[in-house]
Amino acid sequence: MVGFKLITVAAISGLALAVPNIANKGDWKSKIKNVVILVEENRSFDTFAGGLSYSKDIDGLLHHNYCNSMNASDPTQKDDVCAGPRANDVAPDDPNHSISGVNMQLFSTWHPDESVVDAGHQRENMRGFVTEQSYTFKTLNKTRAAEAINYYTPDQVRVFNEMAENFVLFDRWFAAVPGPTNPNRAYLTSGTSHGHGKNDNAFNVYGLPQRSVFQQLSEAGISWMNYQNSTTGPGLGFNPDAAFYTWTNTSGAYKTNIVPLTQFYADAKAGRLPKFTYINPECCSYQSFHPPSPITLGENFIKGIYEAVRNSPQWEETLFILTFDEHGGFGDHVPPPVNVPAGDGILYTETAPDGKNITFDFKRLGVRVPTLLISPWVSKGVVENKGRNNGGEYTHTSILKFLQNLWGLDSLSPRVDYSATFEHLITGDYRTDTPATLVNPYPYN
Repeated sequence: MVGFKLITVAAISGLALAVPNIANKGDWKSKIKNVVILVEENRSFDTFAGGLSYSKDIDGLLHHNYCNSMNASDPTQKDDVCAGPRANDVAPDDPNHSISGVNMQLFSTWHPDESVVDAGHQRENMRGFVTEQSYTFKTLNKTRAAEAINYYTPDQVRVFNEMAENFVLFDRWFAAVPGPTNPNRAYLTSGTSHGHGKNDNAFNVYGLPQRSVFQQLSEAGISWMNYQNSTTGPGLGFNPDAAFYTWTNTSGAYKTNIVPLTQFYADAKAGRLPKFTYINPECCSYQSFHPPSPITLGENFIKGIYEAVRNSPQWEETLFILTFDEHGGFGDHVPPPVNVPAGDGILYTETAPDGKNITFDFKRLGVRVPTLLISPWVSKGVVENKGRNNGGEYTHTSILKFLQNLWGLDSLSPRVDYSATFEHLITGDYRTDTPATLVNPYPYN
């Protein structure tokens, strides 16, 4: 790297590392030149990371008896379906994660009074995941319904577990919206969903008019690329996230800055990654963890992304963030924060399963999701709890807040202004003990 004096140290994990002679010099901004973001799909913190046991500081399920009932709307019914380390490699069902469905999961009703919630007089009880699963799939089979709250053991998610053990795990990072994929991905990349509360057609046709981080970076002359193994046209599935926005189409960035995922591996190996790398996995069969994508294949995918970043010539100046877009209807015992700033003032209305409308104002965060901060500049095995540095919580727009602080960008929305940020986790000590390769996924078959 230009300006670095490289010194060779002992081989770690079978590879000799080149270490920059800049430890303890400069502030956190001098350490991070490239940011890599990988957003996976549809797993809650408790489901995916609630069974991790390497630290007593993890707020998971090992020391928390988490149960639901088959009918949470009946206060006389006992919580008789309890979470256990029994989650399947392939989830038999894809839980409901519409905004109305998530209302039932969090409040045991499709129709919480948002004004009462915002005033702090109605709290999420987190008891309705099994009820929603039972209703959606019309089953009274408790074993099947319990899949909504069961969790994985460390051995079943051994790739993620090794990454968490070696870097920083957030155990209070909330999705931006208590709803589905694309509204959350829009918040993550623009600070708002512009009133979209479901995966509607606007996301397939460059239909979102707001300014995104991709536009913002281009305006600031900061290089970026959306590497994707998704789709690029209406009716074909999920578009890569940069393709949500009208600007990406009209500016021509859809031709120059959205490229196949294979290019990511080539660019990482050659040291050609841009300042901002954004990765969309395939959804939803083999890379994303979204049911019916097997956990084993998702683990193999994140292993490959990590190893490409870790063994790139750019590793020494890279921050890699792995998160999940939303909980996918899977259970979590921690109530999400309420009465937070929305990205804008646009409301969203949908029809609940009982035929009545609900209106959502985007002033509540979504369910916790597993999130990792990975870099040679972060400490090993840290569990980061409540948000710091800004008074808010860790949520998807914390990434935008961090980029704003890193590169001197303007704020994209009030939600970004609110979000906690995490530059304090970047240390002055370059680590030489980060694994060059990770363990192989659990052999289910």
